Amino acid sequence: MPVPAPIAKRFVPVAADPPFPDPDAITACLKGQEKRTLVLGYSGGGDSHALLLIADGWAKANGATLVPVIIDHALRAESAAEAHLAADRAEALGWKSHIESWTGEKPSTGIQAAARLFRLQTFAGVAHEAGASSVLLGHTLDDQTETVWRRLRAGGKGDSLAGMSSLDPFPLWPQGKGLSLIRSLVGARRAGLRAWLEAQGEAWIEDPSNLNREYSRVRDRQLLARLEQQGFDPARLTALAQRFAGQAACEAEEAGHWLMAHAEFLSWGGVRLENNRPPLRAMDAMRAAVSGQPGRDTKAARRLSDALSRGEAATAGGAALTRDRRGALMIRDPGFVSGRADGSQTGAISVRIGTETIWDGRFSVTGEGVELRSLSSALPADIAIEFGSIPSGPARDGLAAIWKDNEFCGLCGTDPCYADARWLAPELVARNLFGDRPPEWFRTQLRDQTAQGSH
Repeated sequence: MPVPAPIAKRFVPVAADPPFPDPDAITACLKGQEKRTLVLGYSGGGDSHALLLIADGWAKANGATLVPVIIDHALRAESAAEAHLAADRAEALGWKSHIESWTGEKPSTGIQAAARLFRLQTFAGVAHEAGASSVLLGHTLDDQTETVWRRLRAGGKGDSLAGMSSLDPFPLWPQGKGLSLIRSLVGARRAGLRAWLEAQGEAWIEDPSNLNREYSRVRDRQLLARLEQQGFDPARLTALAQRFAGQAACEAEEAGHWLMAHAEFLSWGGVRLENNRPPLRAMDAMRAAVSGQPGRDTKAARRLSDALSRGEAATAGGAALTRDRRGALMIRDPGFVSGRADGSQTGAISVRIGTETIWDGRFSVTGEGVELRSLSSALPADIAIEFGSIPSGPARDGLAAIWKDNEFCGLCGTDPCYADARWLAPELVARNLFGDRPPEWFRTQLRDQTAQGSH
């Protein structure tokens, strides 16, 4: 099958004289990545081609290795040939690329969300296989503008309007554990990148899907382009994102200090908290720790906060707020551990990442023959368990039982306990509050507190 020639087209210009990107400014966020392996999402389109060329020069000058990953969504007849053309371009620069095809039946609705999930799962899988700790993506300043615009129209508030950062934790958990997402182009305009490519005699693949008005993102992109041609300054939207990002950072700092002063992280997976109402961000961080779901869930946090104020029990966002003789306690929602009767939640699962297995998004175990299971899963009736100070009732339903070579060894976070089985609360809380940039004071205090937590 002949490979079609690339089509070099400029996106409808949004500025009469688009500014050329500064490669040094683009690679500034790669500081600390020297001599490392980085996965790079590459399609051969204008944005990702500019990213590849700029990252190529930086990587060769800094002893880093690039692993271009090309996703063939198989939604157009030309996509396979375009994927191979992109692979040829990457390999002409000296980088061995990976082509991953989205096979099987596609969903009838939500195709873009499903495609994004496939891309993220693929990037995470390749990154772990390659020993990479970061994934480079070609999101631009225009993507930032479109993101804020769409969230504004959807009624978004707070964090959702903070938009994208140049450095974020990888947006999958637990598959993305240990991975960072780097958006080197987030300060560059799309038109400027294409002008820069043209000045170097470079061509790129133009995906006709980017003009398909069946997609809401395309309609929004075209509307913003028309508004800019009529005098609207998109910098207003990016300035709004920066303001909300600053506000979110202040709220995270406040929540972090509250957690260190008023919450007790118990090494078996629970959080004991004072009855005074915590900041909403702190409540959501505790929910993330006990549920294994670090993504923000303001609605769930508010439900739990309201229940705490009323002295009531509640479940939300994978967490359960309960009480014992010592006061309020947040634990894993037992229904999410065992699975919901309606099939909406199938129970705790294990995800293998390199030599580490993550169970239920909460606990990590390493070592040959070692695994974690739900306490009630296939536990022989004649085994005596030392629960110590762990309260009876629903708190025990979410405990992680340690097995080695098919023999029960104990409970994670209690004695006896294997050193290679641990609660991931420090990562979950830091990820929820601070993304990829937790302050050192918080990282150190939370690690020490969870390691020494009450048994």
